[in-house]
Amino acid sequence: MSVNMIPRYMPKGCRYMSEDPNLLTYLQQFNKFILNKTVTGCGGTSLFLNSSIDVVIISPRLQALKDKHEQHPDTFLFHSPYTNNGKRADDIRRLMSELNSYINTHGNNPFMVCNPAKILVTLDSCDKVIDVLKKNVAVDKFLFVVDEFQCLMGDATFKGTTDMNFLIRLDSEAKNICYLSATPIQDRYLDFVPQFKGLPYIKLEWDQAVLEEPNVREIQMKKDESAEKICGKLIKDFRTNGYFERKIVNGQIVHSTEACIFLNEVRSIINIIVKNNLKPDEVTILCSDGKVSGLPKGFKAGGLCTDKYNPLNKTFTFCTKASFEGVDFYSTNAMTYVFINAGKEWQTLDIMLDIPQILGRQRLDINPFRHDAVIYYKTKPNCLSEQEFRLQQKAMELETEQFINGFNNAPDSMKERLIKLVRDRAEDKKFVDDYVDVLQENGRQTLGINTLVQMAMWNKWHQRSHYYNNSCQLMASIQSAIAKNVNRNEVKNFEAWYYSAKDNDRLKGYSDFRNTYTEYDPFILQNPFIDIRYHDWYGKLGYDKLARLNFDEQKVEQEYDYHCNHEPIIQKCREAFTVGNFYTKPEVKNILQQIYDSLGLVGKKAKAAELEGYINVQERMIKDSTGNRKEVYLILP
Repeated sequence: MSVNMIPRYMPKGCRYMSEDPNLLTYLQQFNKFILNKTVTGCGGTSLFLNSSIDVVIISPRLQALKDKHEQHPDTFLFHSPYTNNGKRADDIRRLMSELNSYINTHGNNPFMVCNPAKILVTLDSCDKVIDVLKKNVAVDKFLFVVDEFQCLMGDATFKGTTDMNFLIRLDSEAKNICYLSATPIQDRYLDFVPQFKGLPYIKLEWDQAVLEEPNVREIQMKKDESAEKICGKLIKDFRTNGYFERKIVNGQIVHSTEACIFLNEVRSIINIIVKNNLKPDEVTILCSDGKVSGLPKGFKAGGLCTDKYNPLNKTFTFCTKASFEGVDFYSTNAMTYVFINAGKEWQTLDIMLDIPQILGRQRLDINPFRHDAVIYYKTKPNCLSEQEFRLQQKAMELETEQFINGFNNAPDSMKERLIKLVRDRAEDKKFVDDYVDVLQENGRQTLGINTLVQMAMWNKWHQRSHYYNNSCQLMASIQSAIAKNVNRNEVKNFEAWYYSAKDNDRLKGYSDFRNTYTEYDPFILQNPFIDIRYHDWYGKLGYDKLARLNFDEQKVEQEYDYHCNHEPIIQKCREAFTVGNFYTKPEVKNILQQIYDSLGLVGKKAKAAELEGYINVQERMIKDSTGNRKEVYLILP
């Protein structure tokens, strides 16, 4: 392994990269490097956009660039929508001309005072930006930041040619490149791709005190369950209850009234909308441009709120894998739901890359549910064994080597035919028997190895064989991917037990834990996946009373109801009866009846003897003014 790991320790108490005053200066000593932020939402892209250096932000996700452009209007967004009317070429020429003007009025211009140039572009259009910069002899003045660069591996199986050629062109033209991610491509794969091999790998180490670990509940879907069925139940429950989840924060019950739902198939989103009669004003959809035409009438993609100071969101936000990386979600109460289904090849999320990214999307600290998520999953154990996969890969590598050797030794006329043969392969025939692809070198087409796709194939097999092979491995992998060792092991162990415990065991386990570990009450009260009734029962009745009731939920609920009805009566009795005074039984009965009536306890008839159940009293016999003896109650402190 040739990864050159360099730890960079962030200042104590620092939560955002911009809070380290020396970070940019430190990074500028490197030319081409990988920067592992290690946590999402720490302001990596913003650090470069707010800096005094000229920057090209390259993202695999258009939505992320649109959001950044809206937040930073002085940036130049280089994007031409795909159209079938033949005018895209004209639009690109217009954009290149406008970019040329932008560069002349921004950046390092010795003849005028101006803001640094900040260019936003997708991988697909990056070559056009490079062409404009080359024309202005400005390429070396820019830092090219490849944001969420882990997507290069995730996208390789369906756009590997585009991404591989992007990497080759950028690496050959640019002097300064930062490959940025909070979930970088894993070390074991970096050597596959020549452009990554041997690069300095800077890993930010954060003060543990500022990190917050996601609170994730994993639920295995049953054989007859699907994402569409479960979403239907979520929607039905929301319409009935008025919220998705609830928890206790600082003694107050808070509710989630927004849901971010991550699915990997637009078809599922369409079915959920139609089957549950959702309306356009209830739904935001984030998906790739190519899927927009299939949405129901009245629905459109995009429209996510980008105002972090006044977030106004629709109830349901549906996201697909091709759209969420790098996108900031601003909500005051949104809950996150994730669906992963290894039964379908295109629905298999990358546990190490995708899950931490999804769980880091909620950006607002005021959202009490920002670290909470439910992951619904299905496993699929059928996968090639390691020996079978290695033999398959060895055969593909040999076929690739022979094909390329034949190409290199062929006459020029034959090379052109071979290039056309590979270029015209049907999509389902690409990268089946070999990794040969049409690559751009020095402005000319040639045949070479698509190492991005090769890396992605190895990663996909590793995901399916090691993580999706069974539910225990998958859950352990999810926890490994998101754990920052912030939450206490005792809390983690209890939560894991609680989620899998039998219904009639949970109250006892819950009560035992809170009685033993009182210092962890805030963690338990803020877990939306724990029955909120338990918090109230424990708080009102206490551990000893619950134990005397043998933690029987039915008995506890009856005792709780009795207790709650008594609390207001007790308060009223303390106000109505004066300590040290005597009250006759008829007087007691009359006052109690008034109290019952004032509390709306319709039909409850007062009895004098009931007073003993509410306040401290003592029965006495006293003589009245005429010398007759009578029974009274003495009110005690």
